[in-house]
Amino acid sequence: MKKQIGLIGLGRMGLNMAIHLVEQGYEVVATDTDENSRKSAREAGVIVVQNLADLVKKLDQPRLVWLMIPSQFVDDVLTEIIPLLDSGDAIIDGGNSFYQDSIRRHRSANELHIDYLDCGTSGGVSGARKGASLMVGGRAEVFQKHEPVFKALATQDAYALVGDAGAGHFVKMVHNGIEYGMMGAIAEGVSLLHDKEDELGIDLQSVFKPYEHGSVITSRLVTWLRQAYEEGLIDKIAGVVPKGETESEMEYLVGLGSLPVLEASLRQRKETREQPSYLGKLVAAMRNKFGGHQTVDKG
Repeated sequence: MKKQIGLIGLGRMGLNMAIHLVEQGYEVVATDTDENSRKSAREAGVIVVQNLADLVKKLDQPRLVWLMIPSQFVDDVLTEIIPLLDSGDAIIDGGNSFYQDSIRRHRSANELHIDYLDCGTSGGVSGARKGASLMVGGRAEVFQKHEPVFKALATQDAYALVGDAGAGHFVKMVHNGIEYGMMGAIAEGVSLLHDKEDELGIDLQSVFKPYEHGSVITSRLVTWLRQAYEEGLIDKIAGVVPKGETESEMEYLVGLGSLPVLEASLRQRKETREQPSYLGKLVAAMRNKFGGHQTVDKG
């Protein structure tokens, strides 16, 4: 049976996922508003179409369509594509949608006999290219039907059905909150080391060798920060952490209860926009390394 998927969105994550799926033997039919993204996808073996109607026509029934677009555009895309789909087709939202919106979208799609799954996607740009971490919400029978695509996109043992409708995006939102706290703690600690460089003769490049290998704090975040130092990224950017797509969701989580670590890391980021800092450089550099997120050039 032919492995086929439609992909809407060829940004940093979507393009790399499309290329990864092609390498896994999938026929990927994709579209994006950006011509450069379409060109890159076409060169990688993706079947690129101009619009959603053409995408639907290219897919065999029952169709599987994966959305990899900013959360603010999901409803617009669904409004356009759902009337083009048939009973038994399926939609997977792999972006950073708010979980309550995902619950609503599950309900609306199911009423039209269209299957729906919400999928939190982690691992950054490199994960999208080489194997991501996927947190899926929805009905078990729908997940099982489309499990091969999750297995193809994920790194080993890195995908799961984590709950009912909306659970995938809620679990990813909590993951992002943990990530905020981890990044804030790493940046805070390394900023302190930077402050003591002259007094103690600290060599920051050397510090990362034990930090990165075998220590309790060893992590991809530490690795990405070490890479940022090696590439000279720290010196090139201002100490400002731009507001990201998930920040409003983090504020929502803080409002749910006592989350002092997340609250502090949010405050750290916001303060850099009023008063740029070395900590801001470090957080911005980590965000750039794993997700290609915007940094503010020192100019």
